[in-house]
Amino acid sequence: MKQAFNLSLEELQQRDTRYIETLFALSNGHLGVRRPALFSQLAGESNPGTFVNGFYETGPITYGEWAYGYAENHQTMIKLPNSHQLTLEIVGETSQQSDWLINQTVYELQMDQGLLAEAYDVTTQSGKQFTVEVTSFVSLVEPDVSVLNLTITPLNFSGDIRISSDFEHKVTASENNAIDPRVAKAKSQLAQVELADNWLKLTANSGQRIFMSQVLSSGAREPEVGTKNIALTVSAKAEQAVSLQHFTLISAPEEQQISRLAAIRAELDYQRLYEGQLTHYQAFWQASDIVISGNSVLQKGIRFNLFHLYQNAGRDGLTNFAAKGLTGEGYEGHYFWDTEMYMLPFFTYTQPQIAKSLLAYRCSILPQAKARAKKMAQKGALFAWRTINGEEASAYYPAGTAQLHINADIAYGFQLYEKVTGDSQFIQEKGAEVIFATARFWLSYGDWSTSSEPCFQINGVTGPDEYTALVNNNYYTNKMAQNNLYYAVELGLRYGIAEEEVANWQAAADHMKLPYDKEKELIKQDDTFFEKAPWPFAETPKENYPLLLHYHPMVIYKHQVSKQADGLLAEMLFPQDYTKEQIIRDYQFYEKVTTHDSSLSRSVFSILASRTGQTEKGYHYFMDTALMDLTDLQGNSQDGIHAANMGGSWLSLIYGFAGLSFGKQQIDFANHLPKEISELAFSLRLQGTLVKVELKAGGIQLGLLEPNERLQVVQQTADQASIIIKPSDE
Repeated sequence: MKQAFNLSLEELQQRDTRYIETLFALSNGHLGVRRPALFSQLAGESNPGTFVNGFYETGPITYGEWAYGYAENHQTMIKLPNSHQLTLEIVGETSQQSDWLINQTVYELQMDQGLLAEAYDVTTQSGKQFTVEVTSFVSLVEPDVSVLNLTITPLNFSGDIRISSDFEHKVTASENNAIDPRVAKAKSQLAQVELADNWLKLTANSGQRIFMSQVLSSGAREPEVGTKNIALTVSAKAEQAVSLQHFTLISAPEEQQISRLAAIRAELDYQRLYEGQLTHYQAFWQASDIVISGNSVLQKGIRFNLFHLYQNAGRDGLTNFAAKGLTGEGYEGHYFWDTEMYMLPFFTYTQPQIAKSLLAYRCSILPQAKARAKKMAQKGALFAWRTINGEEASAYYPAGTAQLHINADIAYGFQLYEKVTGDSQFIQEKGAEVIFATARFWLSYGDWSTSSEPCFQINGVTGPDEYTALVNNNYYTNKMAQNNLYYAVELGLRYGIAEEEVANWQAAADHMKLPYDKEKELIKQDDTFFEKAPWPFAETPKENYPLLLHYHPMVIYKHQVSKQADGLLAEMLFPQDYTKEQIIRDYQFYEKVTTHDSSLSRSVFSILASRTGQTEKGYHYFMDTALMDLTDLQGNSQDGIHAANMGGSWLSLIYGFAGLSFGKQQIDFANHLPKEISELAFSLRLQGTLVKVELKAGGIQLGLLEPNERLQVVQQTADQASIIIKPSDE
């Protein structure tokens, strides 16, 4: 059973060091570490580093031609040095300077415990033989601490063993795919670490502070504490193991927290941190594990995705979930709509406290969103398309600022959180202001048509399909804005917003234009999508995908081609608003024009295929999402995980195979298991109560693991079941 939670190097077909560094990266949502194997001789071209969530540098964006309102500054997550860059010296022979014979016997990500385990058999140039066992993790007990434990056993010698650590070494960005917009660009912003005696690093432009310190300890002597360079020597005897621990403290705290970090450094205890790590992960898997019978590769792939989702999510209410988590430099560490639409549902249904923290981040940057709306001559708030500090950092506005749907995506995240958790207090205290501000933006930016039939339209936008930019009435954007407005009406009535404003929101939502071609009986991605010439797919070689790397936007934008699911995403989110026949017609049309050049696409196609009885297609698309990083399907996992796709793999299972759909006061499930999966079991937390869901061929079963008078399980048929949420007495 434990093997299903372990990912070993032997299971991977690709051995590129940078790819391995991504897959085996460790994090706790605050601190992320990617490093090669302990011995550098085993590493090829490497790109190690350490990241702190929300620690970034800024610099002005240079435009050849500037226009008012363009984003002004880059924001780039700073890559700090490998926090566990160790040199091993055996009786005068060092691992960095000598040609040792090294056999790596274990390299394994132990996902059930949040650990990376390594083991080596080593022979030095002079013939000294020893073994090394390494356990490393980034602590969930002390978020500022990463830990590495070494157990060294001399086999044919006795003598001094010296471990040294050096924070100072060259920090560079990945040079690969230099023109790829998905890779970090602002290389000049990377931290050239210059640590003072009080372990302080101050960024030049963003004015942030970072504190870095390290400790080497063993039971044999007092620990060594320092900043840049420290070393510890222990005496060892043949066939007697010695253990040494290396702790790194990295944080971006406020000034008053310096003493707290100093206290943590003085009282580091490996056993306490290790046991705490096991306890955290035991609780996580108990609430969030998904058990799949019939495919062991798929089982491991899903657990790998859940593991990275859990360990990379911001937890302090002031940071979020970067597109690559804390595993690499892709997208410069920016936060996107990926969080609310692809990752937040997983946390909302299984780890609601983390979901609340991610939403609290959006509340924390509401002032910047309001300032952005004002800059754009609009009322309310306009959230940045890509950001760290809340300010817009996207230099290409047709595929950045123009994606106004992010406002409604964020509103949807708050709405889902309230429906699933019942935490109306959080909405009242923090979330409602976000909903009202985004609703005011739609009323300000949108227009009432002048035609005889009144309709509210939203022009000059870009939907999720970034191959179709600056269009009128993108279907997804308008559908999400409509939902945003309806939620604002609900909260406005609840919390006493002026009747006139609530009535205006209601009217705009009721008359929202949702483009539809009556002749074709298809939803229209936007007003003119059907009028464009189809992309010449038959003439496009496989190596020319993704299109964005081989064709100018002007060429792409004039064609009928989609980068990813767009209007279909609306049908996935609001299945109760569409007939099965309508979804099938739309699916068949849009599947033909979608390239899936974005990792966010396949999960939506999987879910809709499952829901509409296209089980084989649903499974095919799901396998791509489940194993995307393990197989390097997109060809760029070396730059970091595809976090949104990982969330999409959870959605494919829960929304697709298990058919979850949330109406007003009822959650429905339907069994859409493909033949390749004999059983599927998972847990959800609804209204504070764990619910067990089990699917088998020909049946679905729901069970409350804890009593809750507000939840009622109803078995509709063998393959359909529901949970009714009774209204609160409050």
